[in-house]
Formats: sequence, C-alpha cells, structure tokens
Amino acid sequence: MKKWCIFLLALASLAGLTACGGQPAADSSQVIEFEAQTWRLSCSGGADSPEGQAAARFAAAVSDATNGAVTVEVLTNHQTAGGDGAAALEAVREGELDLAIVSSQEARTLDRRLEAVSLPFLFSSAQEAEAALDGAAGDALRDVLAEHRLRCLGMGEEGFRCPTNSLHVVTSPADLRGLKIRVADSPLVEEAYRLWGADCLTAAWPMVFTALRTGTMDGQEEPLMTADAAAVQEVQKYLTRWTGIYGCYYFCMNQELYESLSPALRDIADQCGGDAMAEQRQLHRQRETEILSGWSRAGVLVTELTAEAAAEFRTLAQPCYDRFAEEVSAELVELLTGQPQ
Repeated sequence: MKKWCIFLLALASLAGLTACGGQPAADSSQVIEFEAQTWRLSCSGGADSPEGQAAARFAAAVSDATNGAVTVEVLTNHQTAGGDGAAALEAVREGELDLAIVSSQEARTLDRRLEAVSLPFLFSSAQEAEAALDGAAGDALRDVLAEHRLRCLGMGEEGFRCPTNSLHVVTSPADLRGLKIRVADSPLVEEAYRLWGADCLTAAWPMVFTALRTGTMDGQEEPLMTADAAAVQEVQKYLTRWTGIYGCYYFCMNQELYESLSPALRDIADQCGGDAMAEQRQLHRQRETEILSGWSRAGVLVTELTAEAAAEFRTLAQPCYDRFAEEVSAELVELLTGQPQ
C-alpha cells in the first residue's frame, strides 16, 4: 500500500501523543510510517447532531495526525445498518464496519452490563455521570466491551430520559400513577416506570407521535433530542426535568483492527476518540439547553424535579438495583453506587 510519513519526536512514540493532531517539534528525529487506509465509522444522528459532529472531528483529527494517511468515512444515521445502532455495533464486532458510536440502550442488546448507567436516579447530574464514566466504573464498562472484541475509544452523553405527557405536571410518583407512558424496550426502564406506577407501553418510535396525538398514549420518555427531532413538543404539554434514567454513548473500534495498528496509530485513535467524545458531551448539553428554551417558547410547561421528590423516586426503584445486581453484575452496581451489594 502507499505509505505516508510524518516526523514525530522519539519521545512521543514512547509516551503517546499529548494532543490529537498536534504538530511535532522541528528537530524530530524519528520517522513513523502510516499505511494509507480507510476506516468506516457509523454513528447515530445526522451530520449536525452532536454525535455526527464528534465523528467528523475524529475523522479530521486522525487525518491531521497521520498527514492524510488514514481516512475516516463517516456514515451518519447508522445508514449501513438500517438505522439500527445495535446492528452497527454487531457489524463492528464482525469486522464489517471499523467503528461505531452507539447508545447504551442500543449496546445493552449485546451485553446487559452496558446498560448499568441507566439504573434509576443513579446520577444527580450530567457532571456526576461524566466523572463516573471517566473513572473506575468507566474502566469496568470498557472491559465489558473488550470481552466482545471491541476497543472503547471514548464515552459520550445521550443524557437523561425526561418524561413528557399531555395530562398534568409530574412532580411525584403519585403524578405518574396510571399514566400511559411509552417506554424504551428495556426491562430495566420498564421495571422502573412500573414501580413508579405508570402504565407502561412499548411501540416502535415512528408510531409514537400519532399515538400521543390521538391519546392512545399519554406520554413518552425518550432523551430530549430524540423527542425534539420527532416534534413531540407539538402534542405534549408537560415535561419533567429529572435525572431518572441516564444514557451514554460508547465509541467502539473493532478490536482486531485496533491490535493490528502500530503503537503510534493506536495512540492517535485513543487520543482522538477521547477528544471527540469530550466535545460530544459539550455539544449535547448546549443543544439540550437550546431545545428546552424552544419548548418553553412553544408553550410546554417545564418542571424541575425537587431533590426530595428525586429521593422518593429513587427509593421506590430500589428493586431495580437489587435485580440488576443479582441477575447482571453486582460489581458494576457497587462501582457505580459506591455501596457493597
């Protein structure tokens, strides 16, 4: 294959890159060659979504760091997997794709441990979730992905799944009782909402808008960006801002591909992947702020859940923790909560 060369400090090859796409010193003494190659990266969302922008940043940074030797082809909306993130992740495992950015809800079909971040009221803020994923709990989740031949290059933010409905404000479990809420196709999420008294319904997402408009469903609990893209605010009057169910993104590379790379190119992939997902988190939070402002202007009543109410919801959801620890992973629950199981 055609080879491209860039000059890097010998020290950089030993200690790893300090900044993705950074330029070497003028007196560099070692030549590192990168073979020309193309990586295919599948991500959720369009090019202007936080995930799409993060993927584009990764592609540009990798190209810069390899002097154009490595090209990353970004495939938005999981277009080669029929829009299915779980299928895209499986394609990465099998080597049919090279990289994918998928949500924890999508990844749970591969391994239920990857949904541990969605335990009810596990985190009190996005910043707390970020700290956990950048710490020991995140390392444990990376190990889970490695068991499935996936190298995790970084973790991003899908955010909190905030419920909407068309009937009344929800500020306590009593307010959820009897509401017909469309929930994610996840035993964990469904169990939480049943414990909170909701009448849980499942349906393919494209069918939900009509069901909300006709009253077949009272509400839904998708992440805010997903709900906004489907114009849910046009058929829902009330939104509860809470930290009930969190979701993250896993940025994964095929493990065999990763291991075939030179140490320098592995460093580039790791550094650029981590930088891209750090940017994704910030873009996500900015976008959520814009959406909330737009919904408020459109007449949706946005209610912030109090700490006292959050504690009440968390207490009711304790069986979710007990079941997850027993059936899935007590170790992950302990790492995420800091409490022995």
